[in-house]
Amino acid sequence: MRKKKIKKSLISIITVVKNDEKKISKTIQSVIQQKNKKIEYIVIDGASKDKTFSIVKKYKKKNRYYISKER
Repeated sequence: MRKKKIKKSLISIITVVKNDEKKISKTIQSVIQQKNKKIEYIVIDGASKDKTFSIVKKYKKKNRYYISKER
């Protein structure tokens, strides 16, 4: 009898942010430095008026999805 391979689940981490340019970089770095490679990282920006969204875009290769818009 063959053993079935168990697929590892994808873990979704979502960061919701607005006008937090001082801390968003540290938050993103914390997530992307995780050893688990099965992480889907999503950043949602609430149309920040500071540099938050430009900081988020710097990490676009590490973020699977990011968006900026007002509710």
